[in-house]
Amino acid sequence: MQRSHIIMTILRLLFLALLTAPAMAMNAMELLIKVDTYRSPFLHAQLDIRIDEYKNDIIEKSQNYTVFHQDGQSLVSVLDGSDKDNRILLSNKGMFVAPKNSSRAVRITPIQRLLGQASYGDLAGLRLSKNYTPSIIEQKPNTTILELIAKKSSATYHKIILLIDSTDQRPISANAYLRSGKLYKKMHYNVKEKILNSITYTSKNKSKKTVMNFLNITAKKIPKRLLTSQGMRNAIR
Repeated sequence: MQRSHIIMTILRLLFLALLTAPAMAMNAMELLIKVDTYRSPFLHAQLDIRIDEYKNDIIEKSQNYTVFHQDGQSLVSVLDGSDKDNRILLSNKGMFVAPKNSSRAVRITPIQRLLGQASYGDLAGLRLSKNYTPSIIEQKPNTTILELIAKKSSATYHKIILLIDSTDQRPISANAYLRSGKLYKKMHYNVKEKILNSITYTSKNKSKKTVMNFLNITAKKIPKRLLTSQGMRNAIR
């Protein structure tokens, strides 16, 4: 009986080792790159996104966007609302907004509020691995916790504590922190069929939340000239 119990224990340990082996073999940056594929499996992509602002579970405002992402940079077109036809650019040189009635782009910071609890950088900053240096701070059979520290000015937050699934590296939730160490917002990820379906942003106000919905994603490449503050208002074909 005792021998049988020992054998069963060994088998359980071997099973757990096999279950976690892929994640254990990956370093922190490899894990983060895998996390990024859930938001966009393409290096050059067009994403259709809708952001809904809620109060007491009732939508107060919605806005639709098209995001063109490539080489760690993003160009965003606002499709409706009072900001319709505005352009937003996250490039290697910073973040800019080009209002529809202006010939000049205005520099902004990624953490500035876009709609509700969502920041400009939440919409445009699609690849965490481009802007953050990750480290593994806890690893269990079911979940892994990564600490992400900003390495570029294009990063939206100073630090993110990210919880992911250890078996497939899908994102589960995250806490975003300011440079002061203050908790700024929380994020909860909803993944369906290996693609990110939505991100819910919350803060101290329990009655409010903001949901970023990923409606569609396709492979698409745009000219590099559009990914500049001078060219971001040119026509997209």
